[in-house]
Amino acid sequence: MSLIRAVVHIKGIRPLLFNNFTIDSIPLIKKEKAGVAGNNPEEWKKTYQVTSDGQLYLNPDYIFSCIRAGARHTPKGRGTMESVVSASLQVLDDKILLNRFVTNEDALTNDNSKEVYIDVRPVSRRGVKNIRYRLATSIGWETKFVIMWENTLINRQQMEAFCLDAGAFAGLGDGRKIGYGRFEVVSFKILEEKLNA
Repeated sequence: MSLIRAVVHIKGIRPLLFNNFTIDSIPLIKKEKAGVAGNNPEEWKKTYQVTSDGQLYLNPDYIFSCIRAGARHTPKGRGTMESVVSASLQVLDDKILLNRFVTNEDALTNDNSKEVYIDVRPVSRRGVKNIRYRLATSIGWETKFVIMWENTLINRQQMEAFCLDAGAFAGLGDGRKIGYGRFEVVSFKILEEKLNA
């Protein structure tokens, strides 16, 4: 039995929409809201994360969930490999850094030809219609991350296939059900394999 580590480089083939749920998403004390119910042009400001330099990033659980979703497409007996991935996969990065930056919130517009923009779209849920504002990055966003898994449960080719399927069928971020956040795997490189004691 051994653990395998690999670095995965992905590139977005569809825009990535941010909708990070934080403690500030539901404040303890009521605050005055901007806009009106169902149409708050300021909502996107609390739904993304950046480093002190303004570099956009995702939490590692986004990658974990995405690869697990990619494993749904690989049969295992009467089920899928999803539960095996849940038991074995680890994402080793604390932050999944993207190649996109937010240096000035006030300069952002809804122009989707820019690298970072505000996505504005109507959404309907249970008959209620709202306007949603999400920070977004255009096609071409990239990131690298390191994963580790146990090779007696999942071999190298299977894990690479899960990553490929995750990009083609699952995606990252918000709007995944309508095709946002999809990516291609640029490279999948094994870093090391070490025996478990």
